[in-house]
Formats: sequence, C-alpha cells, structure tokens
Amino acid sequence: MMTKKIFSEIHSFLKDIFLFTSYSHKVPISLTFNKLPYQNIRIAIDIFLTQKYQKKFINKISNDKKRKLFEAGNKDGIILNPKFFSDDKIENLKTIINNLIENYKDHNLSMDDGGNLEKNSDSLSKYYYLPKFNSKLTDQVLKLYDALYSNEDLMTQLRFLAGINFKKNEISVHISKVKGKLRSDDWHSDCFGRAAKGFIYLKSVEKNNSPFCFLKGSHADKNFKKLTQNTSSKVTLNGNNGKTKWSSGDEIWIKFKDSNYEKEVLNHSEVIECSYPKGSLVTADISGFHKKGFSDGIDERFTIGFVAKRGSMFEKFKSAFF
Repeated sequence: MMTKKIFSEIHSFLKDIFLFTSYSHKVPISLTFNKLPYQNIRIAIDIFLTQKYQKKFINKISNDKKRKLFEAGNKDGIILNPKFFSDDKIENLKTIINNLIENYKDHNLSMDDGGNLEKNSDSLSKYYYLPKFNSKLTDQVLKLYDALYSNEDLMTQLRFLAGINFKKNEISVHISKVKGKLRSDDWHSDCFGRAAKGFIYLKSVEKNNSPFCFLKGSHADKNFKKLTQNTSSKVTLNGNNGKTKWSSGDEIWIKFKDSNYEKEVLNHSEVIECSYPKGSLVTADISGFHKKGFSDGIDERFTIGFVAKRGSMFEKFKSAFF
C-alpha cells in the first residue's frame, strides 16, 4: 500500500510539472504541490500576462466610449452590452436556431445536459454544441456562424477578457435552454486563470428566469484567488466532505459552499445580476465568481453561449508581448 502511494505521488508530481503552464489543468493533484505555492505562482503569472495584454489592447483604442467600456471590463471582469443585436436580428437567429435544434443530428450538433442537472432533478438543462467553425458545416450552421460573427465586438471582448488571441474555430459555441435549480446555481469559479465566456440572450431575462450573476472584481483579486486555492488544496488532500478526492485537475469547480469564507466575500463584493432584454450580450471573465441566478422553474433562459480557448501560458505570453 505504501509503495502504491509513493508511485501515485511521483506520477502526480510529474504530471503537475508537465502541465504547469496549461489552463486545462485547473489544480495541482500531487500532495507536494498542494503544500508548496504551486498555484499561487500560476495565479501571479496569469494575472501579470493578462494585465499586460489588456493594457496593450486599451492603449490602441482611440474611441473614448470604447476605451471606457474595456477599462471597465478590465476592472470589473464583465462587459455588459444591452441590445447588442436588434430584435429583428434576434428573431432571425431564433429561426435558424430552432431549425438546428429540431434536426440537430442532421447538422452535426451534439446534445447533453451541460453537466448541470442534479440527480433526480425535474429541472431543464439542454445544451446543443455546434461543430467547430473550421469543420465541415451545413448551410444552416454556417449561416448561424456568419450572423453571430457579423459584429466583431463579440470576438474582441472574449479575447480581451481571456487575455489571449485566438481564432473563431477556437471558440466553443452552444445553444442552451435552462430553468429550475441546477448545479450552476452555486457561486463558483471555472478556472484559476483568466478565461472568457459570453452569452447572447435570445429571450429577455428577468430576475425569475436564471439571470447570469457575477461578483464584480473577483476575477483579479489575488488574495481572493489564494483563498480559493486553499479550498482546492484541502479537497485534494482530504477529500470533499467524505467524497472522492480529485484525481484530475480538470474535475474541479471552486465553489463557495465548499469554503468557510462565503459570507465574508459576499459582504464585501458587489453582485451584478444580468437581467437584460433579448438581444443583449454579456461577456465575463469566468475565473471570477459567477452563477446562474434564481429560476422559478416556469420561464426558461434561452441563450447562445461562447466559451473561449484557454490555451497555455506560452500562448498568453506571445499575445501579451508580440
């Protein structure tokens, strides 16, 4: 048994070293690097590179209104675009999307619950994932992509918040319908490193049908992120309330409810609740704490979602300095 533990630790230790620069490796899994400041170093490097990229980006903006929008995004971790698309544009998108959903297999879309449904849940969570932009696309999927990327601000905001340059085929796009109580209702952070996600509201979102919620500034607070690292280290070392320990850094969301600082953070943070009309675009740095807001289980939230490439620290370095 002791020999097995030693070999397991060696394997985990080497994996942590090999994947140090990867943002897909969300937490260290070796006992050694959960006791040493492995994650704190990664957090510091990521914040430095992202801020470098964002400052370079802002310095190139000549339009004052646009500059203020991105300066607020840098500070808050979220960019709000009410009525990003007109009602006519949204209705056109919905026509295309409803056709895709009805025949999703014919258009090479994959469908699942997004990993959000609790066991025995009567809530709704359906995610339809589009094929990559550079793959073989049907006319309807290509039509949707062309409509979505007709406004370059969508791509620009995702790149800015993630702190990395990427192409259209490096964005995961999905259509989602959700309502009721889901696992994403808990405050959580997706990754220790700065990363970007966006939503286009295909229907108006009110307080009772799952507005996206975000803790303003939580994306860039180094001390806050160190607290989350302490939580993930405890899970790795001791297990999560008696449950299985993480065997992979990809398995973890950092959740408030797994920590002892939820009340303290919420008392000192401003909650942004994104209740906006249809056609609005919300882009956010999902290393900051966020959640799906309250749902009464009656009205569904109908959105198009975008998850930007995370890449590696090497790619962020290249984006920041070249």
